[in-house]
Amino acid sequence: MDEQIAFVLALQILALFSIAGALLLYLFCKIQKSDTVTFENIPGAGKPILVTSADNAIGLQISIHLANRGFRVFSGLKEGAGSGSPEDSVSARVIRSWQKDRESQNVIMHGSIVALPLDVNREDLLHEAADIIRGHLPAGEDGIWAVINTNGLIYKGRLDQQDVSLWDAMFKTNVVGILRAARAFQGLLRNTSGRIITIGPEECSDSGFVAYAATRFAVKGASDALRKELEPIGIKVVTLEPKGYSTEGLYVIPKTKKRDDQTEISMDPSGCMEYYPKALTGHSLQVLDVCLTTSLPKESYSLTYKYPWSQPLQLLTL
Repeated sequence: MDEQIAFVLALQILALFSIAGALLLYLFCKIQKSDTVTFENIPGAGKPILVTSADNAIGLQISIHLANRGFRVFSGLKEGAGSGSPEDSVSARVIRSWQKDRESQNVIMHGSIVALPLDVNREDLLHEAADIIRGHLPAGEDGIWAVINTNGLIYKGRLDQQDVSLWDAMFKTNVVGILRAARAFQGLLRNTSGRIITIGPEECSDSGFVAYAATRFAVKGASDALRKELEPIGIKVVTLEPKGYSTEGLYVIPKTKKRDDQTEISMDPSGCMEYYPKALTGHSLQVLDVCLTTSLPKESYSLTYKYPWSQPLQLLTL
């Protein structure tokens, strides 16, 4: 075999391996991205879930994701988030577009979103939300599967320059708000042996987050104590650890995406109004699925990548 034939043969073999590798990567991404996985016969599938705040990026993304998975999602919206009333906010408009697309489908599809007025700092709205949820439950049901605490408030500033009133506001929303929600919905959770899910501390790599970080570690401590207190009545408490995520990126107010001509709002393939940013990766949403559907959840789940090399592949699935 002369050198020219050997060279051509080597190129052909290299091309063959490249094609095989590309096909394997494509199949891997399709498997990760696929939404055809069902949770039938798994605890929690299709059951009602409350997301305390869909006003921010993480709450809106979780609401849409779980509704697409077949859960009945109650999403809290409060006045003043984004622009004006809850009905005018970006989150409310995104939810309405999702609902409109579902109603236009000619096939029976599971999953729904009910937007309701909710502010964890207001006892009246918490109790009103509980009544609204009860009113939407089918006859014979009086409970929800989970309460996901996505309420979060961040004020960045150096400790020696920040007004103490901002500390109070963050503790009131981030910590006391979770306690208020746990008390308000405890009855609904008791009936299903449900679970409370909280967001624990993330890594604050920049300065200016001292007070905020204190609230997140307080959430972790409160969750641990609440877990012990509610265990005798069957309610589970789980903490999600978003280490590696942007501190401000989780709770930023969503914005709508526009097409290139900048005149019309962009719609995704499902017919839902597109928005940004997306707070969580596909891997983190899968962790949330496990947290919700396993009958005996762990005390905490990490939303970071188990294997660092898998991150570029996971990003392809968003």
